[in-house]
Amino acid sequence: MGHLKKAVLSLLAASTILGACSQEVEEEATDSKDSSEEKGEKQEYLQPFEGNLGHVHGLGHMEEGFAFAAHTGIKIYQEGEWQEAVDHPHDYMGFQVREDGFLFSGHPIPSSDLQNPLGLQKGKVSEESLEPLAFVGESDFHVMGAGFANESVYVFNEQPNSQLDQGFYKSTDLGSTWEAIPAEGIEGGVFQMAVHPTDGETMAIATDSGVFLSEDGGQSFEGISETGQAGGLYFSEDELFYGLYTGEATMTSYIIGEAGTSDVPLPDLTEDAVMYFTKTDNKMAIYTFNGSAYISDDGGENWEKIVEKGETVS
Repeated sequence: MGHLKKAVLSLLAASTILGACSQEVEEEATDSKDSSEEKGEKQEYLQPFEGNLGHVHGLGHMEEGFAFAAHTGIKIYQEGEWQEAVDHPHDYMGFQVREDGFLFSGHPIPSSDLQNPLGLQKGKVSEESLEPLAFVGESDFHVMGAGFANESVYVFNEQPNSQLDQGFYKSTDLGSTWEAIPAEGIEGGVFQMAVHPTDGETMAIATDSGVFLSEDGGQSFEGISETGQAGGLYFSEDELFYGLYTGEATMTSYIIGEAGTSDVPLPDLTEDAVMYFTKTDNKMAIYTFNGSAYISDDGGENWEKIVEKGETVS
């Protein structure tokens, strides 16, 4: 438990200084023509990867596989193979997968001509170009949530910029306009956000005191978990998934509108807990506070470790 507390404290402290990071620097392909072309196309923007992911600041599922937003770019795991996005080597923060790509904040690699910090931008792993949305050269949003199939974006702005003071804000048009939200009912240090995939007014915040749910666009929040270090926020259409550490790690599915809950099985996490969680159908992936990652193909009944202490497992 002591080790996790130290990891959490380090992580929460790092939420104000991680900008320094950037200064360091579905099926098998057949023999058919179409499959060969598809495989060749994928190789143009993905390349094999193994080694250390460094800091991971987000996790989501996209067509290419489970995407880990890391200090050294976007790393993708699918069907036993690790790859990385050739054109996206930056230090990604506030990473959120959308139906048309991903939103992110963070810092460019030192050799890039992109402005630092990156502000809020949009991209696709299959395309080199990025689409600036807001606050380029001004802000690095460590705590951000965005809808998968709506245009709502929520941020906790740590440092004032040209438009926003410190505090909670939301945009309903992918960053074109912003409004402050009171976020009444939140307790503890803010760690993570998530937004419902289709209803942009429903979102959740994880803190070091638990999980808080809002169904009115961030005006007010209700605590829905026990007190503990929360993380692993993920919305499906009907459920909010969240991880919690209260001396041991748990993962919970909360039924939206009914307040019913059920446990999600986890691998053995000794003095560790879920930091990020995502799923697609019955496949799940988690990344932990101590730098391990696991995948499950059967809803959590069985887990395979794919990262240990930041290193990919072959």
